[in-house]
Amino acid sequence: MDYPVAIPDQLAPHLRSLRKARGLSQMQLALQLGVTQSRIAAIESKPSVVSMGQLVDLLRVLGVQLVLRDAQPAPPPTVLSAASPAKTAPEGEW
Repeated sequence: MDYPVAIPDQLAPHLRSLRKARGLSQMQLALQLGVTQSRIAAIESKPSVVSMGQLVDLLRVLGVQLVLRDAQPAPPPTVLSAASPAKTAPEGEW
């Protein structure tokens, strides 16, 4: 299932829910990551305090992948025909 996150504060409930869904306490997760329980609590309450490397490690332990998805549609491909030469500069005024 995808969990779109547009701002860091949206990450907090997802991290907490994922940890609980895996049946892990903050202390158990902390032990797996080699950090303190208070660090896990800080990350869950304010995810912007975590580095990207720590976030990736945390997600790995939770069995979650970080996926970057292009939100903009791809432009249609440009097809050049052999009959019309390729333009090298835009026409018209700026």
